[in-house]
Amino acid sequence: MSRKYLGLDIQNTALAAVLIESGLKGNWIRAHSYIPFPDGSDEVQGLEAALEALVSKVDIAGCSCIASFPAERVFFRNMSVPFKQANKIKQVLPFELEPTMPIPIERLVIDFHRIETGGDESTTRLIAATVDSERMQGFLDLLSGWGIDPEIVTAGGYPAALCLSRLGDIPENSVLVDLKGDKGTLFVLSAGQLHLVRTIPSGSLEAARVEMLCRNIRRTLIAHENKGDSPTGWPEKVFLSGPALSDNGAEVDFAKHLQIPVQRADLLNDVDVRLNNRPTEAWQPNRMNNALALALTEAVGIKALNFRKGPFAVTRRWDEHRKRIVRSAILLGALVALVFTNVLIDYFAQQKKLSALNAEIREIFYGTFPDVRADLDTNILPQEMRVRIDEARRAGLLPAGSDGNPLMIDMLNEISARIPAGIDVAFTRMAIGDDNVIIAGNTDTFNSVDLMKSRLEGAEIFESVTIVSSNKDKSGNRIQFRMKLKF
Repeated sequence: MSRKYLGLDIQNTALAAVLIESGLKGNWIRAHSYIPFPDGSDEVQGLEAALEALVSKVDIAGCSCIASFPAERVFFRNMSVPFKQANKIKQVLPFELEPTMPIPIERLVIDFHRIETGGDESTTRLIAATVDSERMQGFLDLLSGWGIDPEIVTAGGYPAALCLSRLGDIPENSVLVDLKGDKGTLFVLSAGQLHLVRTIPSGSLEAARVEMLCRNIRRTLIAHENKGDSPTGWPEKVFLSGPALSDNGAEVDFAKHLQIPVQRADLLNDVDVRLNNRPTEAWQPNRMNNALALALTEAVGIKALNFRKGPFAVTRRWDEHRKRIVRSAILLGALVALVFTNVLIDYFAQQKKLSALNAEIREIFYGTFPDVRADLDTNILPQEMRVRIDEARRAGLLPAGSDGNPLMIDMLNEISARIPAGIDVAFTRMAIGDDNVIIAGNTDTFNSVDLMKSRLEGAEIFESVTIVSSNKDKSGNRIQFRMKLKF
């Protein structure tokens, strides 16, 4: 079953949106849009107008929404705590952050990004992120007015940095600079991990402003490199993104001032995900990268910062999911009923088979031993039959060599050895008694009968051999005979 993910990147002067449908066969970009705010509008008015335009052109019903607002409204702090457990980290963060925050800590919504170092350290390195709860409430109220209730709210540029570091084929030490309006956000990436997030002033990307921006980037990188707990080295490449890039060729000036290779980020080509289409119409990577990354983080299962905590936590409403729950319950009930019916059918079939076997056991037992009372439990009949067979063996009905008589195998061997190989004879019956054995059969002549008698008389295990009867059969071609061999 496919799912739809809507990435909403709310920028300072525009709204970027990407709708991804995700299924077993991969991911498809079903819709995308970049909507600038109207000229002269403030932040709220511009976003209202952009949301109105979005819902009129993109069907967002049934989507899981992931939204971001500009990163300059988020406070980022790198720190280490002596805990590994997430619940303990959440408890201690407010006390660690309070001295460094410009607003009261009780007004902040807090989340953190864990930096996985791969070592067995006693402390946990992390990036704490906080946002003003009043601004968060206004943001959610604005979205809800258009029927949008994002499950995740994060910082702009952050999802693009996550996708680039974890899914991109990039140098081990890299930097992503997300440029929006007069502010930029610097993301330091190393060995597939995000290690640092800093907001830096950017302004216009004229040559003089670019040089100043590059100085700020170099100062930030040097300060980070000089930290004792920082495992990252000097960047091997810088990636640029953000709507401020436009087509001004700023990457050339960045490369000149930073003395590092610089290229524009294009998540459609820079990350390895199963995207089954590549939109070209009206797609500008510098504008759409973060909206695409927002949708991809959910589609591929990358855990990201989420400010929907505490009073802003998502509450699942019954009305939203009633149809799915009812449909799932009906399917589950049908499956349980099918399994139960199958078990019942199998049970009754086995019971029928068992009854037939029990009836067959009773028929064989009482046919063999008619003198036994008929009210015995079927379960004890096999044991009773073994007892009866042992009694018969002891009585000599089945000679076992324990009563002085020869073993049956010895008698058969003696008879077979004594009868000449050239005689045409066929035995049809053999009855063993207490002190004798009766054999019957047919042969070709009376002389053959006499010859067999004389040969068997020479056997030590027989005291005497007597021809009980010797007659021609109805066809007149064979001689039927019976002999009694006394032990």
